[in-house]
Amino acid sequence: MVEAWTGAILKGALLDSEKEALSIELYDASFRRENDHDGLYAWETQWFARRLPSPPASILIGAAGSGREAAALRKLGYQVHAFEPSTPAFRIGQRVLGSELIDQASYHDLVEAVLLQKGTRLRLGREARFDAVLLGWGSFGHVLRRADRLELLRACDRIAPEGPILLSIFEPGTSSAANELCYTSWGGFLARPTAEELAEHAQALNRKLVVSLQSPTSYATFVPNV
Repeated sequence: MVEAWTGAILKGALLDSEKEALSIELYDASFRRENDHDGLYAWETQWFARRLPSPPASILIGAAGSGREAAALRKLGYQVHAFEPSTPAFRIGQRVLGSELIDQASYHDLVEAVLLQKGTRLRLGREARFDAVLLGWGSFGHVLRRADRLELLRACDRIAPEGPILLSIFEPGTSSAANELCYTSWGGFLARPTAEELAEHAQALNRKLVVSLQSPTSYATFVPNV
């Protein structure tokens, strides 16, 4: 009840940009490496095997946390470059992956670097290209505005024009309606984009959308039309 009450107050008091910043701060404060899963979940293993190109394809991994997915994909033979905005998670990611493979950067940095050609904390060359993009587990929901979610996908499409874009949506296990912001004390605000919204984004990008609801987390792949 306290969490719902706090979320309701903050939802009305903060701008979307402030909600997103608060989410990172709460994740910073609550992050514990021992609570992080080791390796891929079974549903991720199946998803990646089905949708990612074969190794040694290059994969850009956003919201990489402490490097769980990136490290597992490296073991499978993929080339990875990761980025993560949370300071404690990023520092662990540096130890797991090495400083050259992970940046402390956000989705906002990705959009500015790729679509606006601005210098950001994300170390990508102007002509950088990847064979696939993976938006780390549940992180797509931390982009609170629908227009910003489309811009993020446009940046992913630009940097991996011939490869898939993989993303997942955290399901809070509450009765809140789709597209309604939910609040958690450990991760701040989360949006829950609908399948209809994702389909519209796919159409805007001239991609095919493949959605799965067969795991604790809803996940989707934007596949290039061939």
